Amino acid sequence: MSSKRRRKVDPNAPIRPWATLITWLLLNMIWMGLSPVGTPQPVLSEDGGHREYYWMTVPNVMGNTLRLEVTCEVEPVSPQFDGVTVSWTLWNVEDKAANEAFGGGDGAYAPEASHLGRIDKDCSRLNESVRPGEYELRIEFFYANGTKVLYDDIDDTVMVEFSMMYWIYEPLEQTGYLVANVLGFLILITDQAARRWMKRRRLAVLSRIPLHKQRHREEWDALNEGMEGKGEAVVESFQIEMGADSEKERERIRKQFAEAAAAQEEDDEAIDEGEVEADTEDLGEGSISGLEGEAKVDKDIHTVGDLYKRMEDDEDF
Repeated sequence: MSSKRRRKVDPNAPIRPWATLITWLLLNMIWMGLSPVGTPQPVLSEDGGHREYYWMTVPNVMGNTLRLEVTCEVEPVSPQFDGVTVSWTLWNVEDKAANEAFGGGDGAYAPEASHLGRIDKDCSRLNESVRPGEYELRIEFFYANGTKVLYDDIDDTVMVEFSMMYWIYEPLEQTGYLVANVLGFLILITDQAARRWMKRRRLAVLSRIPLHKQRHREEWDALNEGMEGKGEAVVESFQIEMGADSEKERERIRKQFAEAAAAQEEDDEAIDEGEVEADTEDLGEGSISGLEGEAKVDKDIHTVGDLYKRMEDDEDF
């Protein structure tokens, strides 16, 4: 028999919303940790090799402009390349196509971000912004005389670390907190309504149980707790003092048991054996068919309380 005991539910216990309030708090903490997380776009690294072009897709977050951070670190391989110049340009693909259609003379179409300068200067841009769409990044290097550094010579000229990052959830920070709190409030109301309905249902079921069955159930519960070590066993003990009085008391008890045994024997002899045999014949021939075969264990019965509940269900049925 399993030692796991079913928790007893008190139908009159107050309804406490602690679990729902904890869920509410967790929703806010999850959004608090998620909202400042950015989406990294690694472009160049010392171990990854050089690439002149890089394409990036900025998602449409309810039409909002996203904050963009461009991190650029360039160091010369040797002092002779201190005068190398770095140039990078981030274009919206549609704007670049329109700019090229006008021959590059339309000022309405410009790169989202760009930089041109010596590698000993900071080439990062930390406070840019981008609209939703497709983007093209181009990175070039030039010697001090203006000659472009060829692709195969870049790794022997400079060491580059280049990355971009935009923040998807930042424009929705306030909206996210609003949604989290509204959702938590709905969970609180729904949970309390469900618990109150279940409480009324339990009380309604108990009100339909006859009073004598309720008392029987209380007795069974008390017995169940006692058998499982939940209650205190009541043991009636007595002590017989040693001496002459104790001998008299033992003699009185022996006589009392002897008289009770004699009375029982007289009652047994008074029964008509013929009537017993006649009653036995009316019962017919006995059978042990119900006692044969392998015993089946009911997995739902673990305690005495479970047995009482099964008996109660059978009576209702």
